[in-house]
Amino acid sequence: MKDMNSFRVPEQLLLPWHPKKTVSVAWAAEKLDASKGLVLRLIEEGRLKAYRLRDGSTSPFRINYDSFIGYLEEIHRDNDLEQRF
Repeated sequence: MKDMNSFRVPEQLLLPWHPKKTVSVAWAAEKLDASKGLVLRLIEEGRLKAYRLRDGSTSPFRINYDSFIGYLEEIHRDNDLEQRF
């Protein structure tokens, strides 16, 4: 019997975060009431941690949920708004 930790299913994704702990660019844009372009700029600037699902520049991003919440907390703190999270 093989050790289950010694191999992985070839189709299994190797992602930096669990997929349930990520959000899409569209979801983030909706929650921020902003454009997808703004969210993409935040990713490029490093203000949101994200990764591409596949190699290539046309692959969609997945945003780390904790990074998104941290960004929201930063906005609230910088603008003296009530903390929501």
